[in-house]
Amino acid sequence: MLAPIRDLIKDLSAFLRQVAYFRHITKAGFALLLALGLLSGCAQNPYTSTTAQSGPLTALNQALASQDPKQIAPAQMQYAATLKGPARADMQMRALETAIDAEAFTLANTLYAQANTQALWPAVSARRAQLLTGFEQWQQGAISKAYDTVNNLPIPLTADEAKRRLILLAAIDEAEKRPIDAARQRSALNELLTGSAADSNRAKLWNDLSSADINQLSDAAKQATNANFADWIGLALVYRTRPGELNTWINNHPNHPAVTSGFTTLLLGRSDTAATIPLPTGQGPVIVLVPLSGDYQPVGQAISDGINFAHDRLGMASDRSVQIQDSGSTLASFTQALTAALAANPSVIIGPLLKEQIPALANLPANAPPVIALNTPAEGTSLPAGVVSYSLSPGADARAAADQMIHDQKMTALVYCADNSLGHRIYDAFTREYTLLGGQILDSAFFDPNATDFSSQLRRLLEVTSSRNGPFQPRIRQDAQGIFLGATSQQARMIVPQLDYFGADQLPRYSVGMVYSGTPNPLADQDKSGLVIPVEPVLLAANEGPNGPMRPNYERASLSQLPRLFAFGADALMIAANLQPLLAHQVINGLTGQLSLSLTGEIERKPAWGQFRQGLLQPMDGTDSGYIPSTVVDYSSKQAEGNPTVALPPENSTTPDSGDGTATDTQPAGSEPNDSGTAKTVPTFTDGGGMAPPPASVAPTNDTAPMAN
Repeated sequence: MLAPIRDLIKDLSAFLRQVAYFRHITKAGFALLLALGLLSGCAQNPYTSTTAQSGPLTALNQALASQDPKQIAPAQMQYAATLKGPARADMQMRALETAIDAEAFTLANTLYAQANTQALWPAVSARRAQLLTGFEQWQQGAISKAYDTVNNLPIPLTADEAKRRLILLAAIDEAEKRPIDAARQRSALNELLTGSAADSNRAKLWNDLSSADINQLSDAAKQATNANFADWIGLALVYRTRPGELNTWINNHPNHPAVTSGFTTLLLGRSDTAATIPLPTGQGPVIVLVPLSGDYQPVGQAISDGINFAHDRLGMASDRSVQIQDSGSTLASFTQALTAALAANPSVIIGPLLKEQIPALANLPANAPPVIALNTPAEGTSLPAGVVSYSLSPGADARAAADQMIHDQKMTALVYCADNSLGHRIYDAFTREYTLLGGQILDSAFFDPNATDFSSQLRRLLEVTSSRNGPFQPRIRQDAQGIFLGATSQQARMIVPQLDYFGADQLPRYSVGMVYSGTPNPLADQDKSGLVIPVEPVLLAANEGPNGPMRPNYERASLSQLPRLFAFGADALMIAANLQPLLAHQVINGLTGQLSLSLTGEIERKPAWGQFRQGLLQPMDGTDSGYIPSTVVDYSSKQAEGNPTVALPPENSTTPDSGDGTATDTQPAGSEPNDSGTAKTVPTFTDGGGMAPPPASVAPTNDTAPMAN
């Protein structure tokens, strides 16, 4: 299936989340708007209780009261079954239109398959029938035919038909990665909408313009014939290339919807940070300030090794020296190290690594060089002016997973996250992004990070049922199209087999990059079958042949005990060496993904995607929504020839992590073999979003997964 909204904004994702909340576009508020202004299929109900059975009619009235189009559309379809002839056909059409107007295309496709009156549709309304035919052609993959069917609609059109036509055209363009064409449709659609509907549409319009490159925008500006659309393109160009001229643009376009709606007010509030980032000057050294002693020494060493590799082998910043200095792990120690570094007249400073050290950057002198912080500010605080932030944040991974699920047409999801501070942050990041993009969270739960048996929660979350007689043959709810896990590597190894055990072996499952240590380990990862995660491209190069372009980088990274952080360090120097193109909104290809600089000074990272199969993380172009290899073969016996028995782990079978979100998977030394059959000790850490020392009583293994709090 084609995704209705795709390739969302790369360099302004954090900003767009604020756009979505502008004017309080909450989930409930958006549903209210849809019910009142867009749901032509349920705006009026000409059928009285005398023409319908009480059950479906009651359900429809309850759905209408909820003002949620994703409840209303199925209720309309159920109610249609109580009607006959043209009345049934009209109500089935209304059900589909309700879902389409809400851009709930997966739901609309499901309802289309339930409809049985298509032959009567042209007699009810030829134009409505043509739009629904075009929608089904799109869903069946006949893209060109669908586009022509929807586009070539006989006039005159009603207001609802005109809106629905533009919604479908924009969605097809977005799915086919035609951002300029999609933005053109949404610009026209915006003139037909009001209130929160217009706000939501403008956010999607801005997504489209922001996903186009500068050359595409420039060409489109020359060809645009509609004044409003031409001005939207002009605004996008100004914002991305000359943000200091935003006020001038606003003053010159006082009646443009971007101005009258208050949209540009948000742009002004988010356009200053990156503009204050200086370029490197002189030939001073690149000074790296990371912990080289204490609990974080292994973390700092892995990052330092990656920086040295990028300098010596990849030629990054080869025209200057790199000096790596110990920053310690406190605010005071970093402040002292920063003062000494500034005295050496560096061209760039990389650091700090720890979240609690970032406030030291607030007092940088006016002539300070560019600084690349290897973390994000504490919640509720902003990045100091002139500072670039680069991190491997599980929150960013969670948002990427939400985007990918929408891309894969997984529009209804279950969410299962650890009940600690990190788990709640991952949950918040995923659910905000997923619902913003039109997804629906059916249910969610938080698990005890120290637990090993998740059966009670999973039974409830999956709504597991089974016959009372005979072997256990579980059946799960049918409305969920995917599940997102906010878990560590160790937790995922326990949760995934239990998902399979309870009948969810074919339910697509997604997670964050911290479930993978970065080192292939079939024994440790065999119980993560089917799990889809965002991953650093260099870590997938293990699957390349000897001549693969990333293979030499992978071979060097794999020698590190912490390969993710090795790649993280290499890309930190790559960013330092490429600040000028990044400030010019160019994208660079790093070891951790495609990197770009947002207008808020944050490095946005587009990861690769991998799926665990037979204990190995395999590369994917997108995600695979097809058959998921399962650890469950025969539910009656839970085993089959050549396959391991699946059993729920005993309560004391693992050593849990600390439970506070600051530590990752830890096992007693020697408790789990690595590829060589022996335990390899590495530190417990949380990279790129706040570090934490390991518990004193635990010696971690090489299965430790980098994560940020």
